[in-house]
Amino acid sequence: MVAEKPSVARAIVRAVRPPAEVLALKGHVLELDFPEEYSNWRVVDPRRLFHAETRWIIRDKEAHRLIVEALKRSGGPVVFAMDNDHEGELIAYETLLIARETLSDRVRYMRMRFNTVSEGELREAWKRLEPDLNWGWVNKALFRHKFDLKVGAAYTRFLTLSARKNGRDVKLISYGSCQTPTLWFVYERDMAIRNFKPENYYVIEALLDDRGVKVKVSTEPIKSEAEAKAAYERAKQARQAIVKGYDLKVGEEEKPLPTDTDRMLQELTRILGVSGNKVMQLAEDLYSEGYISYPRSETNIWVRVNHDEILGMLSKTPLSNFVRLEDLNPVNGKRNDGAHPPIHPVKPYQAKDLKSQVWEYIARRYLANVVGRNAVYERWKLTVSLNGVPMGASNRYFIFEGFYEIFPYFKPKNLQWIPEVKTGMMLPVLDVKIKKQKTKPPPHLTESELLRLMERHGIGTDATRHMFPSLIVERGYVSKKRRSFILAELGKELIEILKRVDMRLVTPETRRYIEQMMAQVESGKISLEEALTNGIKIYEELYGELSRQLIFQRPA
Repeated sequence: MVAEKPSVARAIVRAVRPPAEVLALKGHVLELDFPEEYSNWRVVDPRRLFHAETRWIIRDKEAHRLIVEALKRSGGPVVFAMDNDHEGELIAYETLLIARETLSDRVRYMRMRFNTVSEGELREAWKRLEPDLNWGWVNKALFRHKFDLKVGAAYTRFLTLSARKNGRDVKLISYGSCQTPTLWFVYERDMAIRNFKPENYYVIEALLDDRGVKVKVSTEPIKSEAEAKAAYERAKQARQAIVKGYDLKVGEEEKPLPTDTDRMLQELTRILGVSGNKVMQLAEDLYSEGYISYPRSETNIWVRVNHDEILGMLSKTPLSNFVRLEDLNPVNGKRNDGAHPPIHPVKPYQAKDLKSQVWEYIARRYLANVVGRNAVYERWKLTVSLNGVPMGASNRYFIFEGFYEIFPYFKPKNLQWIPEVKTGMMLPVLDVKIKKQKTKPPPHLTESELLRLMERHGIGTDATRHMFPSLIVERGYVSKKRRSFILAELGKELIEILKRVDMRLVTPETRRYIEQMMAQVESGKISLEEALTNGIKIYEELYGELSRQLIFQRPA
């Protein structure tokens, strides 16, 4: 038996005690690369890489040695106990290649599938071993690896060599069909900030007394200084404001849907202020140690989950006050990846560290969905007149906090209740002010916002999306200050060179098309080789246009 991680291997041994030798990997054993003849950057035309053959090379020599020795001892069969996703399936395929090379093409193998490493689920998984791999998943993962290798290597070599040829002292100018659109989002926001021209405007504010409750009302922005001062002079003469309108509506804020990977990453980068890469690392540790279910899931529909078991476990934690079985009412979204349930807690996590904050978020979000109730609020809108100057205010307050009691992370702040008023009522004026203000540029992108843009535009998958924001920082294309991304000059220059050639080199549309082809490969609607040919054709044509234009001009 071969597991993807040491901690998972240990969990399987404890739960199943399989009649087999259990080996633990540390991820991929093999990786795709070009033959040696393509290794010399200065000799090989980068364009040849689009059509170069790829080969498997050993990535982890120690793991490869252990697998070969174990296979020779046992002679098979082999059980693959990798993560239940596309990358896990590819790692199983890599191990199968080693087994076939070591023993024979007819070596027997089986696939063990599980979404948590709880003893109960591992025992069930052992009872229902599958006789084959999911070849749709294997082919999808192979397509992504081959495509990203060919396109990334061709463009990266060309851009790097062009920069050096034109006198630039650069180590690497990296290009990737996911990485570059990620950079494009940061570029767009930063250029909007750099090109922003602030404008002055004025606001008249008044403080009113609504039967002991102070209410601040204000005018709409006024661009003309003369108009603003005239309005201020009129308003400050008023001793009372006349109520012109009051509207009160009851509304509900729905409790959160089951937790998928994108939601987890977007929300935890906001809560913890760490990168998506770090969040995923912490979540994977929690999974492999048995504390949560598999953290790479596109599913927000409850499937294959025993709520009684999970709630029973949570009733023995500090969150026990929220475990109200009489309120059990899970709600579902609309997505099911067909492989994993939504992310949920499996057993209590005791330590007080960063992982505990990830676990608590997952547990609280689970409880908010399963036993929480919608929050109920009243939204009010007030309009008044101060000596003919119209002003207004609006806000809301909760009648019932509902799920926010359990999941308080994004609970609205600065809410206000005011006594109900009627048209024609007079409210005493306590103070009137005029304020000169300036329009503000949009803020720099946070990682949470960047991940949301990537999801919306189909850049990457739930399993890979978190890597690219950190990657563009590592490449020197952006910097990260606190929680925000700041465009670096190298990133600005790269995007502007590429977009002058063709916008498809930087915007998300082209990569989205590649992601759609990946889904077709997975479903069997198109073959891996046909998809690869179609995808390479697009980027090779763009490469031809790029190579015809002057890249990284030497400064005058």
